[in-house]
Amino acid sequence: MNATTTALRIWIAVDALDRSADVLGAAMRLAAGRAVELAGLFVEDADLLRLAGWPSATETRLFEASLRQVGGAELEAALRAQALALQRRVDALARDIGVPWSFRTARGRVVQQALHLAGSGDWIVLASAATGLRLRQAAPRARPVVWLLPDDEAGLSRLLAAAARYDPQGSAERRAERRVVLPADATRAAQLRAVPQAATGAVRFASEAELIARAACGPAVPGDLVLMTRDSGAADPQRLGRLLRRGVGPLALV
Repeated sequence: MNATTTALRIWIAVDALDRSADVLGAAMRLAAGRAVELAGLFVEDADLLRLAGWPSATETRLFEASLRQVGGAELEAALRAQALALQRRVDALARDIGVPWSFRTARGRVVQQALHLAGSGDWIVLASAATGLRLRQAAPRARPVVWLLPDDEAGLSRLLAAAARYDPQGSAERRAERRVVLPADATRAAQLRAVPQAATGAVRFASEAELIARAACGPAVPGDLVLMTRDSGAADPQRLGRLLRRGVGPLALV
């Protein structure tokens, strides 16, 4: 562990449903060119551990027809192994980009633990749930999309600033497209539409339904990212959890 204090800490939050590859990639792109510390957070799912403590708890494995009993001690050992694997990935990534890193584990639910542990100035990158089979493949030259989910003009400014430094392809010709997901409230949506073009640059407006549709069956483009403000995530963690369950992500709170 390297505990050097830096200007910005980016948390990489993962639970037992390990989807760290996309999250690590997003964190690396967000960290590019910044003075940061990478902070890994592995959350031991309290609900899963509670279920494993039941005498009748069983496990089904892919490609196996039979059920097998699983106990709490066995599950805890498996979670410790997953946490160690994530710690090694965070270490390797931090060494690759030359930044300090730290790591910790917590028990609970990943959204709540991530919001609780991150300080007021920290960023958090969360993994989405698996979305199953996508209905079509991405076009070879498809541009990544950075989805911005602001609640107001101040939030939009913060998200635009974060998106401006995000270059998923390392090529000016293929910089990510930016789409602003308008709030459901008509008044706030109108206010965001009225923000001068000079302040937002080239953006498109979209709905949350379009974002979810892209996650469910749209082209899987490396570099896609969803940005929300920390305030929005903390104010409505149920919405944040719902978006992640619908496959929206990786999702960063900035």
